[in-house]
Amino acid sequence: MESKSVVHKQSIRNKYLSYRNNLSMKERLSKSMKIWERLKKVKDFQKADIVLVYMDYRSEVMTTGLVEELLLSENSKRIFAPTVEGMDIAFYEIYSLSDLHSGYQGIREPESDPEKMFTEELDKGNKCFLLMPGSVFDRDLGRLGYGKGFYDRFLHKFPNVVKAGLAFGCQIAGQVPVEEQDVRADMIITENEIIHKGV
Repeated sequence: MESKSVVHKQSIRNKYLSYRNNLSMKERLSKSMKIWERLKKVKDFQKADIVLVYMDYRSEVMTTGLVEELLLSENSKRIFAPTVEGMDIAFYEIYSLSDLHSGYQGIREPESDPEKMFTEELDKGNKCFLLMPGSVFDRDLGRLGYGKGFYDRFLHKFPNVVKAGLAFGCQIAGQVPVEEQDVRADMIITENEIIHKGV
């Protein structure tokens, strides 16, 4: 038997994912590009030495064009993308989109190479900025992912990373059920606004 909490979370997740899924490809691209423009004005992002990205999947806020732009730019940010390893994710440095291959659930992932892995030493020695996907967010920076807890577990290990949830405006709920182990974002960036704590 699933707990009431799990069922409740899943019903909220499904509701907001249906809103996201109903956006056309053209709308998703247009809104994603507005989100990128907002992101580029964020001071913590501008100052970051390392950007931890996600590779968009299904109807998520698109990141592929942004990642390509970051990889080609001369601003010397190092780019890391996630790979699913069992019940966890680890991030590995990428130098081009060709470093990615189809992995967990068909999501593009880099190879697990220990020499390219994002480590606690890198976390402590650099300004690091993480782009986080999700199914639904709220104005208290709560987030529901997809139910596996990958990002929550990762972020408990790397508390210094600045965390930005990327979401379309239709993914912002009145309140998301958040539990003790759930990690809140530091900001949520939509096509319309940047949401900070209590705003």
